[in-house]
Formats: sequence, structure tokens, C-alpha cells
Amino acid sequence: MKSQAKKYLSILLLSVLIPTISANAQSVKFPEGWTDGYAYVSGIRSHYYHAKPAPGKPVMVMVHGYTDIGLSWTTLTLKLQDAYDIYMIDARGHGLTDPPTASDNGETMIKDVVDFVKFMKFDKPILIGHSMGAATVMRVGAQYPDLAKAIIMLDPFVGNRPTRPAPSSAAPVRRPNMFKSPDTLVAQNNTPFEQVVATGKRQNPLWSDLDIYYWAVSKKQYHGPYSPEQAQAMTGTMSTADALAKIKVPALILKADGKPEVRKANEEAARVMQNGKLIHIDGAGHNLHHDKLTKTVEVLNAFLQGI
Repeated sequence: MKSQAKKYLSILLLSVLIPTISANAQSVKFPEGWTDGYAYVSGIRSHYYHAKPAPGKPVMVMVHGYTDIGLSWTTLTLKLQDAYDIYMIDARGHGLTDPPTASDNGETMIKDVVDFVKFMKFDKPILIGHSMGAATVMRVGAQYPDLAKAIIMLDPFVGNRPTRPAPSSAAPVRRPNMFKSPDTLVAQNNTPFEQVVATGKRQNPLWSDLDIYYWAVSKKQYHGPYSPEQAQAMTGTMSTADALAKIKVPALILKADGKPEVRKANEEAARVMQNGKLIHIDGAGHNLHHDKLTKTVEVLNAFLQGI
């Protein structure tokens, strides 16, 4: 009897614990009909999300910004998924993709996107990126002119950022600080989810709850780089130099709102494009696809229908 009671108790404990373990271990929830997977690219395992399949529709590959994840595109993707077969990549060090390595350089994340397209056997997908991802697809378009059907860039830097350090006599080149200490990163990962959500709502009043949710998830999942050497993959990616002028396929830049002199400077910088245009989104900040989703979709659809 004691043996049977002990066995029953073990089964009871497992029945209680297993759902808890599963709930804690499962990855983030995503929209119904979506799936995720992995591709082996540039020596790492790259994770991606696939929106509701749209067989026969043009393929679109989305590349997110610094500390975001593939699911950061969710609200925009939900608006586009009936017309496009959409894949959303987690960049290295982000989401569920492997972290950067000490051997990474300014070409690494460019090759990540190119190798992903080749691994998936996509034929001329539309590439769309935001911020760091916009710089990434800009450089892909410049260095691999036959890979994509079109290049779409959401709020990239459009000035002339050189690929080499500026001479000591020149004004310093401002670059984003993409390296945080391991202690800082782990502390960010350990911040209670509800607290991260509250911060997101406070900092981004124009965003939907879904955007805030995935923003919070992205901050909890972010895992690199852990050294200045590893950070070269991201800082190097942002060195767009004259990449914009080399894109041959149809290209679109969406820029955040700005003062008249800022808009004028952006428009002047965009004149180098061979087959593209720049449009400012009124009232939008850097995350313009979250701040002004409806207007962003309107502009994207107008552009996409013309390619």
C-alpha cells in the first residue's frame, strides 16, 4: 500500500509540475497560423518566424532593428500577410538566434541575410528592414544587386557614414553604442516582464498593446554582444557609406518626422538613389511602423503595387 501511495503521489506531483514547466519553457506566443523555424547561415543557427503562408505570393523578408526580434514586425505583418509570404528573421544575438562571435565583422550580418535567402531558396524576395535592419538590407541591395526584387528601409541613417575611422583631425563619427556589459544584459533579461511592459507603455504612448508586448519580449530575449569584439558585427553593419547609391532595384526609404532642415537634409541624401524615393511619415518617431501603422501600410502598399 505504501508503495502504491508513493507511486500515486509521484504521478500527482508530475501532473502538477509538468504544465508549469511547459508554460515556463515555451517560447513567446505568436498569431494563429504562424510558425517558426531555423536556418543554418554564416556558421550559426538563425531563427525566424513565418507568417500565415501565402503560396504563390511574393516573398518578403523582414530584418528588425537593434534589440528587437522578428516578432517586432507583427502588427505590420498582419496588415500585409494576405498579399505577401512573409518571413521575419531574429538577427544574431537577438531573439532565439545564436549570439555574435569574436570573429564577426561589418560584413557578417549582411551575409546572414544573403545566406538566409539562399538557404530558403527564395527567388528575388522583397527585403524590408528597420533601423539596424534597414542598414543591413541597404548594404545587401548594394553588394548583392541581383538578390532582391526591392529594398525597403524604415528610418535608416541616410548620411555618409564612412566605413573606416575618421582621421584624428576630423569631427568624430557618431555611432550607436551597441555594447553593454554582461551584467547589464543579464539584469535586463531578469527584469520582471510586467515591469518591462510598463516601461514600454510609458516610453511609447502611440504603440498598440501588441507592439508593447513584443517589445518587452525582445528586451527579455536580447543576448549579445558580450564584448566589444562581438559588437563589431552590429556597429560594422551600420557603416553604410555609399551603399544607398549602389542599389539598382526599386527602393523606398521611410523616415521619421523631423524639422524642415532635417527633412531637407534627408531628401538631399536620398537623391543618390538610382531607382528610389524617400517619404517622411508625419508625426512618427524612429519606430514609425508602430507610431503610425496605418500611414506606413498606405505608403508601403502604394510603393509595392508599382514594382
